[in-house]
Formats: sequence, structure tokens, C-alpha cells
Amino acid sequence: MEGVKTGLEALGTIFTQIMTWVGSLVSTIADQPLLLLPVGIFVVGAVIGLAGRLIGR
Repeated sequence: MEGVKTGLEALGTIFTQIMTWVGSLVSTIADQPLLLLPVGIFVVGAVIGLAGRLIGR
């Protein structure tokens, strides 16, 4: 059981670090309006692609 506990603690540490990085990335993008343009294009493309798949079936 000790190995499982250690593994879960390591997984929690990794998850926490990744969430810290994602938060920093989101803060940077939100602070720089020019960086929102590629994000907006990506979101619009994803919506169009998903809609095309759903309508095409």
C-alpha cells in the first residue's frame, strides 16, 4: 500500500504543477490581447469542425 500512496502523492504533485503552468499561461494570454486572436481562431475552427461532423452524420 505504501507504493500506491507514494504514487498518488507524486501524481498530485504533478497535477498541481501542471495547473500552475496552465494558470500562468492563461494569465499571460489574458494580459496580452494580441495573443487572444490565435485562441479565438482556434475556438472558432473547433466549433465549425464539430458542427460539420454533427451535421454531416
